[in-house]
Amino acid sequence: IETADLGARERFARELDRNFSVVASAGSGKTRAITERIVELARSPSALERLPQLVVVTYTNRAADEMQQRTRQRILESGLSLEIIEAFNRAFFGTIHSFCVRLLAAHGHHLGLPADLELITDDEELWSQFVQQHTKIGHSLGQENRRVLLRHVQARQLMELARRCEVDLSAIEPDTPCPDTDFAQIYAVVAKGSSIRTIPKDQANLRSWEERWRKSDGFAPWPLRSCNAKEFVRLWRDAFRPLREWVNACAFCVAAEVQRAYRDFRFERGLVTYADQVALAGALMRQSDVVRRIREKHYRVILDEAQDTTPQQFRVLLEIARPPAASGLWPQEPQSPPRPGHFCMVGDFQQSIFGDPAALARYRALHEQMVAERVAEEIVFSVTFRLDQAQLDFVNATFPGVLNNFAGQVEFVELNPRPEILPGQAIRLELGGEVDLATPELQRAALEARELAEWLHGQGLEKLRAESWRQVAILSPRKAWLRTLRDALLAVGLPAEVQSESDLRAENPAYAWLTALLAIMVDPNASYEIVGVLREVFGLSDDELARFAEAIGARFQIAEKTSGRGTVPDALNLLARLRLTIQQQPLFSAVQEIVRMTQLRERLHSLPPETFPELGAELDKLLSAAATAEARGLALADFSRSLRSSFTAVRETTPSTTNAIQLITAHKAKGS
Repeated sequence: IETADLGARERFARELDRNFSVVASAGSGKTRAITERIVELARSPSALERLPQLVVVTYTNRAADEMQQRTRQRILESGLSLEIIEAFNRAFFGTIHSFCVRLLAAHGHHLGLPADLELITDDEELWSQFVQQHTKIGHSLGQENRRVLLRHVQARQLMELARRCEVDLSAIEPDTPCPDTDFAQIYAVVAKGSSIRTIPKDQANLRSWEERWRKSDGFAPWPLRSCNAKEFVRLWRDAFRPLREWVNACAFCVAAEVQRAYRDFRFERGLVTYADQVALAGALMRQSDVVRRIREKHYRVILDEAQDTTPQQFRVLLEIARPPAASGLWPQEPQSPPRPGHFCMVGDFQQSIFGDPAALARYRALHEQMVAERVAEEIVFSVTFRLDQAQLDFVNATFPGVLNNFAGQVEFVELNPRPEILPGQAIRLELGGEVDLATPELQRAALEARELAEWLHGQGLEKLRAESWRQVAILSPRKAWLRTLRDALLAVGLPAEVQSESDLRAENPAYAWLTALLAIMVDPNASYEIVGVLREVFGLSDDELARFAEAIGARFQIAEKTSGRGTVPDALNLLARLRLTIQQQPLFSAVQEIVRMTQLRERLHSLPPETFPELGAELDKLLSAAATAEARGLALADFSRSLRSSFTAVRETTPSTTNAIQLITAHKAKGS
């Protein structure tokens, strides 16, 4: 079947000794295009050599698995030899993080890393331990610069900067002492009009601050400014700019110092974060002997979702594709770019999961540089297989004015129709009532949701051209509106389900409750966790818990029997009996017994299904995970620790089987 961009697709699939940067519009079949390129590689005379060199990087493990399975199926359908299939099975399909882990397993000893590194996704407890031991900061600064910096920024703020911000770990101390500054122009301003009160107040605050700054060694936080007059603001900022820039440079230097110390603190314990995995792989790229050996593997990289790739991740993938003897880092070192046929990326300037537009701008800049320097050739996939004609016309008419290539915005790529496109339908629903924009957002959302629900109820499935309500979805730009939409639909008798309102494992009751139960079975004196179990799982009130505790938290324990009668002692004694029951049981049997004795499945089913759908299936997944963990030789404590370490990880979701209108955020819809 011919498409408007058939020539581009065929070139990407067949020209195996060229690098391409593919701009793939939404729904353009990029997965199929990548699959076709790999199949052509499998058919080539050098397939046995090149397939094991293949590195296919996707944004999620699920996407990697899907791409690998689809490609394997196409290779099997092509009737290629068993040798080819075995070579294909040695290719890498996965996320950038899992590929970095592979590099570190082979070469991490050059960085002094232990053989086994454990991934941590929630490091709050580890950070607290580090902070308690890291009592002095600012070693990277000279004594005088450190003293002056701490007059303007508290140590707590510097620690928070190191904790929350992405800092260049090579940041260095400014090569000049703290600059002086002159506030004469600010003092000379004469207040007029609307600033008659604010400017004198700001000038007085500044005089008080300057006296403290110049004549004492005490803490001197920045003086407050209340006047917003344009010229006064300019003078104020100009006066403080040299001092602020110097303080910022010192602060980032100290933050980099703290981040390096915290990184070493993690490594000493064999712990790494996702960011560590990429950073350490990047460190390997700076060691000439190591990166030479890596490049001698002759990796052939295909990067999917390039718009969601960070500069650090790009660095790793670009460096492994360069010639073995290349020096420096590309593109800072323009010589010896990625070898032809060794680096292809597929992305879209028009969509990205990043909230920071700078990340998308960096991808765009890399694309333009690779094309300009003929490192890669640009190819555009403009045909979308996702839209019918009416929706296609709507998008092509609407988005050129939004994506206009102006003020940092990208340029819209007009979408072309797929072969045998259906007519489709696009309806603009005009809401009947006038909505006051001064009304709070959630109230406006409720009004709009009510009108939409009534309209859908009036249309019915037949006019919506759907066979069941599960085929109807409502996308919302705000997560906070999903419950409002659900309530409005339920009020008119339409079934509705919030589709994965939160993707975090911790926010799914099945995962959170079972994890908490395992935690207290392992540590029967974990009072805080036990209180959480009693509140969340057993549904005991705060009043009941407070009356029982009488301000003595240690009463919440299940190491031994609790005396007395009542809801709290009864629940504690049930948990204590459960702990004794499972002590000698293998892992899977112990988890089953925990579920049975606490009536966990029944408690989960008591939660509203419209808010927490399919909790039973989620619990079954966890039981299956327990069986797998037992087969790997893990004990209950090990399994509990693995669940806790993944508490804040993204939960894998599956399509709903409930016959209900699916309510989805726009971001979730793109991820799907």
